[in-house]
Amino acid sequence: MVEVGLSGGLDSVVLLHMLRQLRERLSLTVTAVHVHHGLQEQADEWAVFCEELCQKWDIPLRIEYVTVETKGRGIEAAAREQRYQVFSRSKANRVALAHHRDDQVETFMLGVLRGGGLRSLSAMPELRLLDGKVCLWRPLLSFDREELKAYARAYNLAFIEDPSNQDSSLLRNWLRHHGLPLWRERIPNIDKHIGSSVACLQDELAVLQEVVAEDADRMLHEEVLDLDLWRYLSPARRRQQLLYFAAKQGLGTPTAISVSAFEETLSRIGSGSAEWALPKGKAYAYRNRLFGMRDDWLSENAWGLDNKICGRLNDILTNNGFTLQHNSFGLSEEMLRQVGMIRVVNTDDSLNLTVGRKSVWKILQECRVPPFLRPYWPIVTDSENRCIAIANIWVSVHDGVAGGSLPVFKKFNRFVLEPK
Repeated sequence: MVEVGLSGGLDSVVLLHMLRQLRERLSLTVTAVHVHHGLQEQADEWAVFCEELCQKWDIPLRIEYVTVETKGRGIEAAAREQRYQVFSRSKANRVALAHHRDDQVETFMLGVLRGGGLRSLSAMPELRLLDGKVCLWRPLLSFDREELKAYARAYNLAFIEDPSNQDSSLLRNWLRHHGLPLWRERIPNIDKHIGSSVACLQDELAVLQEVVAEDADRMLHEEVLDLDLWRYLSPARRRQQLLYFAAKQGLGTPTAISVSAFEETLSRIGSGSAEWALPKGKAYAYRNRLFGMRDDWLSENAWGLDNKICGRLNDILTNNGFTLQHNSFGLSEEMLRQVGMIRVVNTDDSLNLTVGRKSVWKILQECRVPPFLRPYWPIVTDSENRCIAIANIWVSVHDGVAGGSLPVFKKFNRFVLEPK
């Protein structure tokens, strides 16, 4: 199945028409997706246009409404990120985008003007895996804008014009309407030359990515980076590994200055602690390990938002991402049928051990749970709000039995550096 990113403009309408023409010959299932950004007055009209076009061509369409928040970034980058989030939710194995050769040239030049590195100058690949699930496919990169216009005329295709494309205050539009025409006058084959450069750079990027992935195989386990091994790399490879780590954790793309500064910090602190602020979260160095946490992780786990989830223990645990793992000592089936609560730890919580009681906070310290996560660690209580289990770690001796169940939140196993 192929889903076409359909804006309603010339490029995407041509691509949708091409795939429609080929679907029977290639046994393709073709669908479309329109992202409604709400940035233009005509946004509703564009959605209607796409809806009517897809009805006419008998192509299933989904329309996704998004809110674009810049958060210190440019409006183009923020809108693109929203589109890619929509694409990542596609049920198709490929999402086809209508970028063409002129777009590729513009993207390369933007990378040059903004001081981009190898990734930026490699511009847009024909195929790119998005979030490990959906493949972005750009089948029109070998065609230029004039060829797409000729195709649209030949088939009498209707499309919409986005007035913002004429706004030369945006750097891409200035390049399109003013900068590149001058260069093309002076160097008629500039598009071809840039295309050759991009192809070479993409090959070099592929080699770099292979090396980085091989390094990661040795030192990145269960999303935790071993900083002892990382320090054996050259500074350049250390920086590449930090970029790879941030990408794998979904923490966003840091600036080159930020990467260099954190690489220097990690290189000199030994087993000390450090924190790295990233666009979508933070990375934390603790005991020669690097952990990543996205900003949205708390909102994904109801118990982490200072909520108290009450109910039958077996139900509330299994309904909130916990598994009940058979353990040498754990909660009995009878206890799991009782009413209780999941919540984050309080500083005055304690747990019954074989001898006496111990502060839950102290137990988390002994298990080397990173300090940044201790305030959010989930515990299980009885109906009187008394701690009977620390998730992933231990169960109260007064409330457990041999061969019982330990509540485990699997994503947190990596944070228990010294299990009980």
